[in-house]
Amino acid sequence: MAKVLLTRILYMEDDPGLSRLLQKSLQRRGYNVEIAADGEEGLRMLGIARYDLLLVDYNMPFCGGLDVIRVLTKQEKLLPTIMVTGQGNEEIAVEALKLGASDYVVKDVDMKYLDLLPVVIDRVLFQQQIMKERQVMADSMRESEERYRKLVEMSPEGIALHLDGKVTFMNPSGARILGARGPEQVINRSMFDIVHPDLHEVVRERMRYLAETGTQTPWVEERFVRFDGSVIDVEVSAASFLWQGKQMTQLIFHDISERKQAEARLQRLALYDSLTGLPNRTLFFDRLEQLLALAKRNSYVLALLFLDLDGFKQVNDTFGHDVGDELLRQVSDRLAKAMRKSDTIARMGGDEFIGLCGRIAEANDAAVVAKKIIEHLQKPYPAGEKTCAIGVSIGISIYPDDGEDCDTLLKKADMAMYRVKQGKHGGYVFFRDVQDAGDIVGRSGREERKGS
Repeated sequence: MAKVLLTRILYMEDDPGLSRLLQKSLQRRGYNVEIAADGEEGLRMLGIARYDLLLVDYNMPFCGGLDVIRVLTKQEKLLPTIMVTGQGNEEIAVEALKLGASDYVVKDVDMKYLDLLPVVIDRVLFQQQIMKERQVMADSMRESEERYRKLVEMSPEGIALHLDGKVTFMNPSGARILGARGPEQVINRSMFDIVHPDLHEVVRERMRYLAETGTQTPWVEERFVRFDGSVIDVEVSAASFLWQGKQMTQLIFHDISERKQAEARLQRLALYDSLTGLPNRTLFFDRLEQLLALAKRNSYVLALLFLDLDGFKQVNDTFGHDVGDELLRQVSDRLAKAMRKSDTIARMGGDEFIGLCGRIAEANDAAVVAKKIIEHLQKPYPAGEKTCAIGVSIGISIYPDDGEDCDTLLKKADMAMYRVKQGKHGGYVFFRDVQDAGDIVGRSGREERKGS
């Protein structure tokens, strides 16, 4: 069976008869009452034992009721206290309340105050309990806010609050991401100073959306401008809430620049040749499909140039693969310079390259490009302490004369290049100029010339 704890009351009263009478009256009502003959004795007893409530008589010879309250208040040890005064001493009772007493009762000759006192005690204890519960709630909220504040401050994510676009809070991680010295450098700045100018309208639309719906926005990619002026990629989510009757926006963001750079590297690996940096087959055919669609709509002329290096195998075998790789890189640089900026040059693999000249005035314009390529590639190349030279065989097919799809144009450019290869002198030729082309249609010229 649970033990019931009685309310312990210390009554300071210099009149033994009154103190015993009040003690018995309260004990009959379930209170545990101890007596102190004056204020000094009461203060000593308070230093030894624990009490729930004090009853203090105003008029005591040693350390009166007001003095007791003053001492305990100064020591910050004042318990719920009820001042007991005689009739005509209401001003004293008011003074006691100002000093910190919880309530007071006035003695009367008919002893009716003994019946009133339990009501006052219960009221004071109830009020004290309410105050304790409120304090517990306040402490709990304060601890919760402190935990949340620490979580926000320690979060690796950037966390910001802004009101009508003006930053009112920024955690340390957010300041670090933005390159600021600390949060104080960001506070009071406009979000439009932080968001890249190209995305200002996106931010305005998000603020309108949050104001209308009050929901959280999904994660989106944006760009922020750091304090040093550099631009970073970030991922941002926002939520709206009311604060002091105003619509406040919370932003959570993190730097994804490294991820975007990794994605760009992966995309480049997927679309560009790792050795030369030129577009690979995948990117070339994608561009060819797009240009063919554009040419069909606008009646443009396109030229496809299939290139195979002459003498590369000999250089590779003589000087080694490192020199061969460096030669391919130099060839790629020269090809890029020989082509127009609007054209595309790609590496198909090995020592084969393919060029795409879009929107030429006539087919013969492709010959100009081919001659320029030959001129650039025939110059000597460094090979260790020596130099080497290579040539190039180029076959040219024309859209729409030689075909209207990728496969046909590529096949005929390859056939024309093979005819040049058979001559063993390099140069270029148009598919239209190839004589007796039928004898090589369907043959894999690429397989036959691997040894050249």
